[in-house]
Amino acid sequence: MERVQEMAPMPAPLADYPTYHPLVVHAPIALLILTALLQVVVLIKPSDPLNWLTVVLAAGGTVGAYVASTLVHPHTDGLSDAAQLALESHEAYAFYTQWLGLAGTLLKAGTLWRPVKWLEGLAAVALVGAGITVALAGHQGAALTYQFGIGPRGAYLEQHEEGHADGKLREHKHPETP
Repeated sequence: MERVQEMAPMPAPLADYPTYHPLVVHAPIALLILTALLQVVVLIKPSDPLNWLTVVLAAGGTVGAYVASTLVHPHTDGLSDAAQLALESHEAYAFYTQWLGLAGTLLKAGTLWRPVKWLEGLAAVALVGAGITVALAGHQGAALTYQFGIGPRGAYLEQHEEGHADGKLREHKHPETP
């Protein structure tokens, strides 16, 4: 078996990552799934502190989902048809997550102002939906990484050479076949 690196610095410098997407995406996954669970608990047993916590976590998860799917989302190159379909599914679930998370956050914030059961129910539907879609997006992301090999060490990611004012692509990294 081939060694990837003889000695890797710990922790790895941020510049060593081909994309920051995996560093960012795990927070919204955890926050939105936790938010969905909290909202179900609050729906069954109302609690002011949990209501506020749910709004804060929902907002954090929604903002994190937006950042992960837009600002640090890597661009790919040279994908197989199957990998491309998985990527499109991943991106669709991420899109649904953003909108369900935003709707759930706004609805949940509305319950702080007007705590009525039907509004809590709508917030629960949106937040549970966001929890489900972020889990599905994560599942597709795992398939992209572990089944199709996209991302590790920059495989299939567009690589931009530093210092070029035109920002054009200079090189593409693909995994080496054994």
